[in-house]
Amino acid sequence: MQRMMIVDDEPIILDGLYEFFAKADLADLEIIKVYSAEHAIDWLNTVKIDIVLSDICMPGMDGMQLIQEIVDRWPRCKVILLTGHDEFNYAHQAIRNPCVVDYLLKTEGMDQIRAAVIQTLEQISEEENYYSQTRWFRDKLPRALPQLQQQSLLDILRRTERVEGKALQDEFDAIQLPFQSGGQVLPMILRIEAWRNVETASDRSLIRYAVANIAEELFSDKAEVKAIDLDAGTIACFVQLKQGFAGMMREKDLWPKTLRFVHGTMESVQQACGKCLQMSVSIIAGEQPVAWYELNSAINRLRLAIYGSPGLGMEKLLKINVSDAGPSPVQVQNIGASADLLLDYLKQRLQEGDADWSHSFRKWVDVCGECGPEDPFLRLRLLSGISSSLMQILQELGLMDAARNEMDLSRMLHFNVHSHWSEIISFYQAFFEWIISSRSAFHRHDESNILSVIHQYIKSHLAYDLSLTRIAQEVSLNPSYLSRWYKRMTGKGISDYILEKKVELSKELLLGTALKMHEISAQLGFSDQHYFFRFFKKTVGFTPQEFREQWKVQVTSGNWVLEDR
Repeated sequence: MQRMMIVDDEPIILDGLYEFFAKADLADLEIIKVYSAEHAIDWLNTVKIDIVLSDICMPGMDGMQLIQEIVDRWPRCKVILLTGHDEFNYAHQAIRNPCVVDYLLKTEGMDQIRAAVIQTLEQISEEENYYSQTRWFRDKLPRALPQLQQQSLLDILRRTERVEGKALQDEFDAIQLPFQSGGQVLPMILRIEAWRNVETASDRSLIRYAVANIAEELFSDKAEVKAIDLDAGTIACFVQLKQGFAGMMREKDLWPKTLRFVHGTMESVQQACGKCLQMSVSIIAGEQPVAWYELNSAINRLRLAIYGSPGLGMEKLLKINVSDAGPSPVQVQNIGASADLLLDYLKQRLQEGDADWSHSFRKWVDVCGECGPEDPFLRLRLLSGISSSLMQILQELGLMDAARNEMDLSRMLHFNVHSHWSEIISFYQAFFEWIISSRSAFHRHDESNILSVIHQYIKSHLAYDLSLTRIAQEVSLNPSYLSRWYKRMTGKGISDYILEKKVELSKELLLGTALKMHEISAQLGFSDQHYFFRFFKKTVGFTPQEFREQWKVQVTSGNWVLEDR
C-alpha cells in the first residue's frame, strides 16, 4: 500500500482533488488531505508518506520549504508540485531537487495530474522491484565477515554488565561493524509470522537473510543498522545514529528525528517482505534507544510484548517502552541454561501454532535426560521451568479455563523430585499436543475481538480521522495487511463500513435532532456541508433537507416508512 498526501490551502481545490483521487480506483493508494504545510508536517511526523501532491504558494510555509521538511524525514518520498501560475524560478528550483518528480500547472486539468500520480506510482513500484532481483539477494548473501558480525552481536546481546568503551569499540572496528560503543542503540525485532510453503531449513535461512537485507537497506537511509538471526523465525535489528555527529548533546538532538524515521519505515519493511518474499512479518521496536549493556533486557521485553498483544500470528507493528525493562535474568550454566533456552523456543512455537514445537520439546527431553537429572535441586528447577512455561502459554493464549475443564491440569501439582520422569514427560507432551489443537479456535476468537475493536473505534470517531493508517494504529497492525484481512473477514472494505456508519448517523441526526446542516456535517467529519450534501444525495438518493422534509410528511400522514431511492 502507498500513501499520498494532498496539500493545498484552498478548500475547494483540495476537496476536489481528494474526491477525484478517491474515485480514481488506484489500487492500494491511501489518500490524506491537509489544508496547510504545518498540518502536513504533523502527518510527516506520524507516518511514512510515499507521494506528496502539493501547492507551491501557501501562507506560512510554501511548497519549496515543505520539500525540505519532507526530504529530512522521508528521503524516498516523491513530490508533485502544483501551481496556479507559470513561475519559472519555482520550476527551476524544483527540478534541481531529486525528490520532485513533476511540476504541473493546475490549469492542465485533472487528467494530467492523474497521469503524473500514476507515473510516480510506477516509479515507486520499479524501485521496490529492485529488492526482488535474484542478483541483488545473491550479492547480499553473507560471507565470512557477516557471520563474524552476527556472532559478535549475539555475544554482546547476552552481556548484562557494562563493558569498557574502548574494548567494545575495538570489537566493532575489528569486524567492521558501523557502530559506536559510546552511543545508544535502538533495539528492534522482526518476526516471520507464516512460512507459507517454505519447508526446508536452508530455504528458511535464505528467507531470513533476505528479510534482514531488506530491513538494513531501508533503515540505512538515515541510520546505521545491522540485522542478525535470534532464532529460526526471529531477527534482531540494532539501529544507531549515522556517524558524524559531534558530542552527546548533538546525539540527543538527532535521536527524535531518527526514531521518527525508523518507526515510520517499519511499515515499508513489512510491505517489501510481503511483495518480494510473500512473507508476513511482524515488527516490534523500542520507543527509545538504550545503552549496549541494556540490550539483553530490552530484547527480552520486546519478545515478550509481541506475544502479549492481540492478533497472534498477524502482521503487527508495535512500539514498546523498553526503558523500564528491569534487570536481566540471573545467568545460569550448563543443563539449566540450555533447558531454559529450549523452553523459550518451545513457548514461541506453541504460541505460533508451529508443528515444529515437538522438535524443541524433544531436545529439552534430551538435555534433561530420559530419566531426569540425579541432582534433586536441578530436577526441581527443571520441573519448575516447564510447569511455569505451560502456565504462561495457557495464560497468553487464553486457554486456562478450557485447560481446567478439558485436561487434568491439577495433576502437575503432584509432581515432585520423586516422580517418575517418564510420567512427567508424557503429561507435558500430551498437554502441548492439546494446546496446538485448541489454539486455532482461540485464534478465531482473537480475530473477532480485533474486529470488534475496529468497529467500536469507527463508530465513536466518525467526526475524526478515520484513515486506514489511523485505524491500523489502534490495533497495532500494518495498514495494508489490515485492509486485506478486514475484507477477507467481512467480505467488504473498511471504507464501506465507514460509509454505512456515516449514513446511519446522518439519518439519526436528521430525523432525531433539530441540528442545522453544517452542525450535522461537522459531526460526520466533513470539511464543509456542500461535500456532505453530495455524499448524502449520492448514497441515499435525497438531499439531507429532502430526507428530513419527507420524513415530516410521512409522520403527518401516519406512514412511518421512508426508504432510500
